[in-house]
Amino acid sequence: MKGINHLVSNIKHSKNGLLLALTASAFSLFTLMIIEVIHRGSFAAFFNWADESTVSFVMTFLFLLFLVGALLFLPTIIFISLIAIEVIFWFVLSLGSFIKYQLRGEFFTPADLYTLNEGADISTLMNDLIGWKEIIGFVVTLILLVAFSFFFTRFKKRVAFRKRLLLSAFSIVCLAIIFTQPSLFTFRSFTKEVPKVESYGKFGFIGAYLTLVEKANIAVPDHYDKEEINKIVKKVNETNAEDVVDPDFQPNIIVVLAEAMWDPLLLKNANFKEDPLPYFRSLMQNYSSGSMLTHVYGGGTFNTELEVLSGLSTRFSPEEVYYNQVNRPIDSLAYLLRKQGYHATAIHNFKNWYYTRKDIYELIGFEKFFSMEFFNNPSYIGPYIDDRILMQKALDELQKTKGPDFLNVVTVASHGPYNDIRYKDLPILATSDMKMTELSKYIINLYTNLLKDLDDSIRLLIEGVKEIDEPTMVVIYGDHLPFLGEEYAVYRELDYFQGDLNNYEEYKKMYQTPLLVWDNFGGETKKEDLRMTPNFLGSYILAHAKKEMSPIFSHSRDLYKQGQTVIPKKTFYDQEGVKEAELKDYQLLQYDALKGKQYSYANRNLKPFEGYVLGNGKIKIDSVQVEKSKNGTYRFDIHGENFVSGATIFIDGEKKKIKFTNENLISTTIKINGDSSKGSSSHEVSVAVLDDDGKTVIEESNSKKVTLK
Repeated sequence: MKGINHLVSNIKHSKNGLLLALTASAFSLFTLMIIEVIHRGSFAAFFNWADESTVSFVMTFLFLLFLVGALLFLPTIIFISLIAIEVIFWFVLSLGSFIKYQLRGEFFTPADLYTLNEGADISTLMNDLIGWKEIIGFVVTLILLVAFSFFFTRFKKRVAFRKRLLLSAFSIVCLAIIFTQPSLFTFRSFTKEVPKVESYGKFGFIGAYLTLVEKANIAVPDHYDKEEINKIVKKVNETNAEDVVDPDFQPNIIVVLAEAMWDPLLLKNANFKEDPLPYFRSLMQNYSSGSMLTHVYGGGTFNTELEVLSGLSTRFSPEEVYYNQVNRPIDSLAYLLRKQGYHATAIHNFKNWYYTRKDIYELIGFEKFFSMEFFNNPSYIGPYIDDRILMQKALDELQKTKGPDFLNVVTVASHGPYNDIRYKDLPILATSDMKMTELSKYIINLYTNLLKDLDDSIRLLIEGVKEIDEPTMVVIYGDHLPFLGEEYAVYRELDYFQGDLNNYEEYKKMYQTPLLVWDNFGGETKKEDLRMTPNFLGSYILAHAKKEMSPIFSHSRDLYKQGQTVIPKKTFYDQEGVKEAELKDYQLLQYDALKGKQYSYANRNLKPFEGYVLGNGKIKIDSVQVEKSKNGTYRFDIHGENFVSGATIFIDGEKKKIKFTNENLISTTIKINGDSSKGSSSHEVSVAVLDDDGKTVIEESNSKKVTLK
């Protein structure tokens, strides 16, 4: 009898174990479907992938199954909480990847973890990206999650802890193998390197993501050592020894990143009532100009900007986003020009924290950074500060400093998306005989009107520079094409993009933006037809201004003079005549700067500017005058330096409303609790500029004690 009971008990335990395994498998398959259906946009696309990429499908399933198995040893409440978090995490991540693809033709990558704040911030301006299908999908997911939780709770407690612990240990080992060997997702499927976008289609979301994580771990390049770097430095110095350097010639240098600036007249099937860029086009006809082949579409502005400022190339990084790798001082135009007597200032009419600009500008040598928090009572176009205000700020900076200036100016008013309302009555500037949706018509007209305002801001800058009458060069470039509708809607409806976007001709159309080099000292200098990737622009600027270069800029200059002015996607090296072997020295210099020992910086002592500040300078309170009114309130008149309209006055640590008069005078009116007639009271006054969260202090003043009698 005892033996029969033991057998029955074993059967029950085996049955419970089997039911738990089946529940875990069903849950893993459910999670897999959530990820891929959302990521691909349909069930049909999911089943096609499962059929065509069976190995990747099976590996993704096993990865998710082992993820559940690794948690089985935990108490039930913790286990259920974690698998719920897992499902919601994958739901949000895959939806974010799908939305990113709609916006920019790219999927989520490991580097996007560094831009979650930026993505969340911009997403507040985007309409109709999450519709009823997504909402229904999320509700269904939650319902099924509750159902799975019920079955997990029921079967898990019937399986002995020791067995669950062994299963968890086995699952953790398997997960470790998959994490370190993401090639398992591609095993026997593909024999050559697959482009990033295509890899998501073939390997699945998790397989492609883990593959990118592996590639993001930059290995030490072959031949990297001090001797090799010194050899490269010596060679580039000798090669460029004949370049003209004139320390007595110090023109102002203004580099303008024009947000999403592109030439819409390239849309041949659109009819324009007027040219949206008349002033800029007139400059291009008379000064060196042409195109820049950027590496981003519809976003990723700071990558383009950093390539210009640093001379480095995102094409040498496993991922296209590399600004997150800048975590120490690196060579830049700011460092080089400051060493040669320049003031280096960054000016941008958007948030200080965006793309961690506040920190990176300091690391790459700028003296100060004017972000939007330090613009006084600016006018807006929709959600963005008018670029004309930005250009006036640049002109003010030119006039008030002694000596030459290097200004890095970044516009924002023409930023997408373009389905919001920014003008009370939107003028119709563009029409077409092609069939277009009403949304696409609105998008192209809003973008065209924004370009008109951008063009006017450029006019204001150039005309202002002419009035100042100092030797000055102004470089203007577009950072990427505008995002004109989901899945390139406007471009496709007007037949600008045709067919496969991965071919060379479509690639050039997708990434080519305008470039202009204007100056008032060139005289009869021959107008050049320019075409380059952003990494070559910094050395071009230095050569044009007759300034000394550092090794990374000298090397890019050497390549440029040899006719190698473009480093495209590796897929198109042959079409651009690029030989990978000839870029090895460039790659070594870049590794040395970002990850290596910085041998190429020998004796240069790259340190952030000691007095680096946001805004015009440190906020300082000189004195506080208090006046008591008849109704018992007190007006505090605060005198000092570098006050801004967006500042906050603190009295005894409490926020008070500010009345801004000018940079030297602000005031507030308060009522003091209690009976002030019984004696005097002391109060501490300070001023601070807060981040857009209303809590984080980004600049603050000294404090002053005030006694009220």
